[in-house]
Amino acid sequence: MVEQILNLRIVGKVNETAETVSFLLADTAGREILYKAGQFLTLIFSRGQREIRRSYSISSPPGNNQVVRITVKRVHNGEVSRLLLDQYHTGDILKATLPAGMFVQDEKVDIARDVFFLAAGSGISPVFSFLTNILHNTTKTSVVLVYQNHTKEDTIFRSDLIRISENFAERFKWYDFVSSPETGMHLSCRLNNEILEALIPAATQYQPADSLFYICGPPSFMRMCQFTVLRMGYEETQIKKEYFVINTPPPAPLIVNPAERVVLLEGLADEITFATMYPKTILESALEQGIALPYSCRGGRCSTCVAKCVRGEVVMSMNDILTKADIKNGLVLTCVGYAVTDIALTYKQG
Repeated sequence: MVEQILNLRIVGKVNETAETVSFLLADTAGREILYKAGQFLTLIFSRGQREIRRSYSISSPPGNNQVVRITVKRVHNGEVSRLLLDQYHTGDILKATLPAGMFVQDEKVDIARDVFFLAAGSGISPVFSFLTNILHNTTKTSVVLVYQNHTKEDTIFRSDLIRISENFAERFKWYDFVSSPETGMHLSCRLNNEILEALIPAATQYQPADSLFYICGPPSFMRMCQFTVLRMGYEETQIKKEYFVINTPPPAPLIVNPAERVVLLEGLADEITFATMYPKTILESALEQGIALPYSCRGGRCSTCVAKCVRGEVVMSMNDILTKADIKNGLVLTCVGYAVTDIALTYKQG
């Protein structure tokens, strides 16, 4: 078994908005839950004969690793969000995979540069972990939050952001966009490319080449932000994205010689091998043979399933997560990955 499972007890619940609740989670065995700002937990549920997985970003900053917080917004047709908000209470146990995700902080955190967070709605969850971590653990970095919501009441962590704005006034700027304000309270304002093009240079204190952009929100919001930032002349390497909406898994790519291939999992106490053959993905083949590889979205957008291909060739039908440097380093997404040759993979958990 490659995948490691956590048993997490709900030790508290906090109502953030009318439709959003934070869950405070602790390991039932008392172990620390180690994670980086921006990572997520994948929760595992059994519904009859089905296994359901959903990923939720950790919204608490690293530090107090005994208790971590995830923040869940109700999706009115969402099977898991409704289950969590309506049926899970303090004292209940949740199963989860180890924290994962590549929407993480650059290692050189404390340098004089601008870090922009472009978020909408519940996209604030990983962003809040990020910005609080940076502000409390650096002295030079300027943090800019551009945050879009429908109303003030819908704004998750509003009171916390107000307090942070007061405590870190010299290094934290918050641009508060509300598209459907109460009558007479605010002008309606929805972030668009024209506003963003003016906002970014106005908020920049240091060299643009050193700036970083972290984007999280609905797909249309993220596309607009990424397109605008790239059009302004910033590099792809300066942008990281985290998707909450996972589309249908993409169709398999064409493989000229779809023969059965052998997959070797290295770096474990006992080496594991299994067969895979097009048009099944590496992940599908493993799960069908009872080998528990880590996964969540199965659509190439969350990185839970990421592995390193140390030998052989893998092609992917989808990739919105891995950078060119990641791919050059051998990283692959097994949920959308197909073995072209016999391959060897390694996993790094946590």
